[in-house]
Amino acid sequence: MIAAVFACGAARFWIGAAQSVRKEHRWSLDIPVSGIALAFSIAIVISQRPEPLGGLMYGAGLGMLGEGIFKIAENYLKKAGTVFGIDTDKTG
Repeated sequence: MIAAVFACGAARFWIGAAQSVRKEHRWSLDIPVSGIALAFSIAIVISQRPEPLGGLMYGAGLGMLGEGIFKIAENYLKKAGTVFGIDTDKTG
């Protein structure tokens, strides 16, 4: 389980470390998505009881899937911002 949690956390951190969008949505999106990915990694490892390498692969895979969840949530926030007239693009 330690391998899965470490791999999931590392994948979530390294995938999003270089993206400037993460800085503006760090608390509203990235932390909850990382928590969900970590929880799913823990649940899979507890239910499947894989070998350490399998746990590492489960954790890394679910950490990368968390990036897809983040992109979906980010697009939803942008779409909701345009509907409600809120400026969500803070690049300028």
